[in-house]
Parts: sequence; structure tokens; C-alpha cells
Amino acid sequence: ILVKPYFVPAVLALAVVAWMVIDRGDAIFAGHRSYAIFYVGAALVAGGSIAFAVLRKDGRSRLWLTIPGAIGLVVLAGVAWLLAPLPATDVAIAALRSDSSVSVAQSSTEIVMSPVGEDPGAGVVFQPGGRVDARAYAHILRPIAEAGYEVVIVKQPLGFAFFASGFAPDWAANHPEIPKWVVAGHSLGGVVASQNAADPNAIEDLILWASFPGTDLSDSTFDAVSIFGTNDGLTTLDAIEESIDDLPDGTNFTPVEGAIHSHFGDYGIQPGDGEAGIPRGEAQELIVRATLAFLIR
Repeated sequence: ILVKPYFVPAVLALAVVAWMVIDRGDAIFAGHRSYAIFYVGAALVAGGSIAFAVLRKDGRSRLWLTIPGAIGLVVLAGVAWLLAPLPATDVAIAALRSDSSVSVAQSSTEIVMSPVGEDPGAGVVFQPGGRVDARAYAHILRPIAEAGYEVVIVKQPLGFAFFASGFAPDWAANHPEIPKWVVAGHSLGGVVASQNAADPNAIEDLILWASFPGTDLSDSTFDAVSIFGTNDGLTTLDAIEESIDDLPDGTNFTPVEGAIHSHFGDYGIQPGDGEAGIPRGEAQELIVRATLAFLIR
């Protein structure tokens, strides 16, 4: 069995998938349905390969088929490792409960936070950062809902905003009862949010959290705010400065002194981030304040 080229990679792939499900299963199965489909499918492929190696004797004529299979299983193990979401912390999970001020509803594609007892005059569709559990933004976005705005947090396929690039305009078009929709995003989610704001659709304005547009949008007419941390190790100050010429004239650039990339959600500290110069709670209070100032302007 051990001499079959795909046996060891199959065991590796199954072990990686099993570990990711054990370690981050809550985030995987609470996220977009594609997460569960991928990890269950990966486990079946790896397990099936192990069973095939044990039960079937391969002839030399089929050896060339098993080598690509081995490579494919190694790639599968790597993808399973890299796709694992950064899970929401307890404070974010606690913010998902409904109470007398905010009603929270979840599906496999979004989290909707609605103010109780009033009709929202505007709504915010929020795109999470790459591979970040969508629930990780519930705590920091809940005050936006408490202030009277409908907040929709997108559960992205496999954790990447590019796979949900059409969500915001589709959602806005399907919910005309709310007269104004703003698109927002953190990190990679902000890149897609910028694309949504630039296209002619039901989206009006743009909120960037530690992010920047992927293309030149300086000729666009939407209003925008860019809120960023001065100690961010991922969306650096250089990246923010470079984005000035790519955003519309009049864009409000709001620094949060001492804040880092991971302060814009509740999912721990992201690898490669900077060193915080301000407590998370204080940073998030300033982020929320700047966001609400833009919304109510």
C-alpha cells in the first residue's frame, strides 16, 4: 500500500480536512454552504483514495494515473488548510442574539440585523475580509443596526468576496422597501464593495474598512469614506495613501490611531498584522463612530 503514490497524500489530505473540521468546524458549518460541501467532498475524496489503495491492486500500466492523483491530493490538502476560516470570537457570537433593539436572522448566505420597532431608512450590505467568519463582524456592526440601519453581512462562498461580487446589487434590487443601500467591506471585501459602488445599480455609497479599491474609481460619483488603522500591518498606510487618487474627490479618509487590521472584526489577530497601539474595544468604538458619522451626514 505504501508504495502506491497516492496513498500517503490521501492520508495527509484526510488528516488536514479532519483537523480543520475539528478546529474550525463551527465556523465552517455556520458559513456559506460551499464550505461544508468542500470539506465533506474533500474528506470523501481522500477517504475514497485510501480505500482504493487498500482494496485494489494497481498494475504497472496504471501507475502513470496514480501520480497525477497523488499531486492532486497534495493540492487538496493545501487548499483545505488555506481555506479554513478565521473563526469568530465569543463576543461576536454573543452579538448574534435578538433582543428588544435588534432582530437577527441567519441563512446560509447572509446574516441580517434589523432594528426593532422602526422602518430602516437605509441599509448596509457588508462584505467580510478574505477567509474571515462572517459572524466575526456581528459585534462591531450591531451598533449600526441599533442606530436604525438594516445591516446585511454576506456569507461568502469559500470565504472570498469575489465569489459574492453580485450579492450587494442583487440584495438591494430585491429589497426596494429600504430606500437607500450602502455597500461596505473590510480588507478584500472592500475591494468588491468598491466595484459594486462603481457599477450602475441600487447601491449609492461606499464604506471601506482597512481597504482600498482594486481599480481607478476617481471619476465615480458615489460618496465614500475610508476608515483605516494607523498600525495596520496588512492594509498599510502606504496602501491607503496610494488609494487616494483611486477614490472619488471628496472621499473622507478617517484614521483610527493605533488600530490594526484585526480590530475591524472579532476573529483574533490575523497573521502578518501590526502591533496594536490601542485596545480593541476603543478602536471599534472609533470605527463605529466614524461609520455612523458617514451614514447620517
